Amino acid sequence: MNSSQRADKILEVLRERGELTVSQACELFDISPATARRDFVTLANSGKAEKTWGGLRSILSNTFEPMLSVGIRNDFFIEGKRRIAAAASQFCTDGDIVFIDGGTTTLHLARSFANRSLRIVTNSLLVAHEIDRLRSGPNGPEVFLTGGYLYPGSGLLVGPEATAGFGKYRAQTAFLSVGGIGEDGITNNHHLVVEIERRMIERAERVVLLADHSKFDRHDLVLECTWQDVHRLVTDSQPSENYVRLAGSRLVVADGRSSRAQGQVI
Repeated sequence: MNSSQRADKILEVLRERGELTVSQACELFDISPATARRDFVTLANSGKAEKTWGGLRSILSNTFEPMLSVGIRNDFFIEGKRRIAAAASQFCTDGDIVFIDGGTTTLHLARSFANRSLRIVTNSLLVAHEIDRLRSGPNGPEVFLTGGYLYPGSGLLVGPEATAGFGKYRAQTAFLSVGGIGEDGITNNHHLVVEIERRMIERAERVVLLADHSKFDRHDLVLECTWQDVHRLVTDSQPSENYVRLAGSRLVVADGRSSRAQGQVI
């Protein structure tokens, strides 16, 4: 990736997050701190972003940008997302009805479900397509898609029809993506996305959140759910002690060594 391509991706990240630190840029783009600082200075000097102490801030409001394009987000933390999906997949059994939210981590989960005997309801065209693409026989999952408006670049069906679509079903488990995790709750980046997630929570017996380590200590635009709504939180590395305390036995860490609920192998 050259500097121009990387600058475009940095701006995309800023439109979602609002701010980006040097260390975060190094992790996201596999670059050195010196390279990240040069990129930040170039973007700030061009007027496309605002330099902060140790980072960069968007000059645009993120309230009208629901999500990064899936192609960009799918490049981030791939191994962690695979581990999260593998661990989360054990929280349903064959024959279950499950809801699956749109997102790059839930897309990895869909791959784990491609040949399982499940009934899956989703508002993600990408999830539905991935399951259909990877199924190896006729005995894989039944997939039900909601209606709705296709939000550009996301593969997500949103709006009143999509929300009403989930109201027709009940599920044993809802697998949800998140935008940010804070001590005061779980957030996501657009009200159209959150309306559907809330309906999924209402209609499911249990809620499993899939969130890589970058989502902690982030606050997105709209409250998705409270900690009381969460039955399992699956992540790829041990969060800070505050989150360990908040999540308690609901926390599952898929760190590559094992999938651990509060330090216990499950």
